[in-house]
Amino acid sequence: MSTSTARKPAAKAVPGTYAKGRTRAEDILDAAVTVLIEHGYHNFSLRRVAEEAELRLGNLQHYFPSKDALVQAMLDRVIEAYLARLGRIQSSGLDPEAQFRKIIETLFLDLNTRRTTVFFPELWSLANHDAHVAGYMERMYGRYRELLGASIARVNPALDERQVRQIALFISASIEGHTMFVGHRKPWRAQTKEILALATASFLWLIRSGEVPVMQDT
Repeated sequence: MSTSTARKPAAKAVPGTYAKGRTRAEDILDAAVTVLIEHGYHNFSLRRVAEEAELRLGNLQHYFPSKDALVQAMLDRVIEAYLARLGRIQSSGLDPEAQFRKIIETLFLDLNTRRTTVFFPELWSLANHDAHVAGYMERMYGRYRELLGASIARVNPALDERQVRQIALFISASIEGHTMFVGHRKPWRAQTKEILALATASFLWLIRSGEVPVMQDT
């Protein structure tokens, strides 16, 4: 998943901020991502983010009064940028299978970047120690799986809603799991295209066949 911080017009205030302070809030969120990447989850704190953003702690708390508010806004920002990127593929006019292939390719190639390779494992570690962060992450990944599900359903409209959800979950988990193998400076990075081809063929077989074991929804 991408952690791109490209500027874009804000449609609404970031949670935990005042509308008039959106630009400063964006700078703080940039700093939060940097702290998580460069210093790790165990050093992620409001004070460290304030230092990175060159703000006093009290000024940062004017925008994000708690660590929970900051993490929630950071994840919302990450997934919004990510969904916008994949949404452009879905509206590109490609046929459903070509759209699906392009989405999977985009996700896999994104794993090669240092930001994604480092950011998400650090985020997973943070979630392991903070139930609130774990909840925010599940919401973020839920939105991601909804987009995947829409693409899956277009490839095979005969799939029912539960099958679509379960395939989306499997694909999401499979792609995220490849981070430690094809990520930045990881041992199989040079074979990303070959692994991508194998993964895409496997995913499409599953979608077309509809052979999805019945799982209990959580």
